[in-house]
Amino acid sequence: MREFGYQRAYDVSGAVALLDGDPDARFLGGGTNLVDLMKTGVERPALLVDVRELPLNRVESTPDGGLRIGATVTNSDLAAHPEVRRRYPALAQAVLAGASGQLRNMATVGGNLLQRTRCGYFADVTANCNKRVPGSGCPAIEGEHHNHAVLGASDHCVATHPSDMGVALAAFDAVVSYET
Repeated sequence: MREFGYQRAYDVSGAVALLDGDPDARFLGGGTNLVDLMKTGVERPALLVDVRELPLNRVESTPDGGLRIGATVTNSDLAAHPEVRRRYPALAQAVLAGASGQLRNMATVGGNLLQRTRCGYFADVTANCNKRVPGSGCPAIEGEHHNHAVLGASDHCVATHPSDMGVALAAFDAVVSYET
């Protein structure tokens, strides 16, 4: 792992400004995916912007009958939330099926949805991968590619997105939005 800076953000606009100021910066929530990618050399951020203290850790009912889920809600809290379990059981089930309890306790909704689409070639820094280095090629297109995308693939990449939560949210026609 290379050296990196660390800064905690306390408001959304400050977090966005920190990331905008450095193209090699990354948001850090639970770190369950990002830290692994840093260990393997796939991600090499110059700055980690810790967003765990942002006021985005609530699940709230909306006037139109939906739910607003904050980006820093942990996956465990989301799966256990009474309204999620009552009104959106498929979402709770997807979250519970997606990782161990230890990971769910650290992982955040925002991090889960922002995971990088990846496959074995993505994780192998000695292999070409258009997700890591655009234009370098995708060995999975012609090589080992079972369990890869059937729908939504492109001429550049056939990897699937790793978020079970994302699939459930898509089934409910959820909308992801950025608000300050």
